[in-house]
Amino acid sequence: MGKVTNELIDHDFDGIQEYDNDLPGWWKALFLITVIIAIIYVPYYHIFGDLQDVEYQKEMGTYTESSEGRGSFTSYSSPYASDGEMTPAIRAQMEQVLDAPFQDQLMRAMAKADADQLAKLEAAFPEVYANYTSGGVSAPAAPAPVETEDTSTAAPVAAEELLTDEASLAAGKKVWDTQCFTCHLNDGGGSIGPNMTDNYWIHGGDLASIINIIKVGVPAKGMIPWETTLTPDQIKQVASFIQVKLVGTTPATSKAPQGELYEG
Repeated sequence: MGKVTNELIDHDFDGIQEYDNDLPGWWKALFLITVIIAIIYVPYYHIFGDLQDVEYQKEMGTYTESSEGRGSFTSYSSPYASDGEMTPAIRAQMEQVLDAPFQDQLMRAMAKADADQLAKLEAAFPEVYANYTSGGVSAPAAPAPVETEDTSTAAPVAAEELLTDEASLAAGKKVWDTQCFTCHLNDGGGSIGPNMTDNYWIHGGDLASIINIIKVGVPAKGMIPWETTLTPDQIKQVASFIQVKLVGTTPATSKAPQGELYEG
């Protein structure tokens, strides 16, 4: 005689009597399937294969092999991600791009920041902020003017006169490639800063306006005043380079237009 199910059995706890209600077959089968999948999944992905984050890091070239400290059951930690904090790898990358120690860049930012910006920097980098306020490390001076190639053959710099000779444009390109590309990209398509290849301008698209915004900067948006870093000739040359060599070109990636259309 088969097992009798779905009936009260002689067992109770705290006045509650147990009811023998057998689980349905489909539920048992589904549970068994999940166990089988788990047995296959764990070795395939966690021991012999890669999880999605590891596959991504391998594609990005930032993966740390097990021989360098990562085991099969050790979670992967990217040198470029650390719960929102800036990792040593990113700091080193910034130093290479900006050609200055990371702390010097922070000190320079603190020296130019307003109260709200300074509060954010204090929260993100308390140790550097403490040195900054205590005077333990003095804020660095602005970077030295960019050395350009011999521009003795370049046209004399005159106010609001577009430079079109090759020597001046080459000098302007050198400034662009060493200073401006970090925010606007090499081809001018825009990244942190706006797209410099279209005809839309936030602060005016004529030569005088471009020269002025390079001089005074836009501190609220992260653009420093360059008049203490670049010479007047260099500012005029890079402004002319923008108008002659960048505006109207097609960058690899274009940031959406910002500002108003300039049809000068």
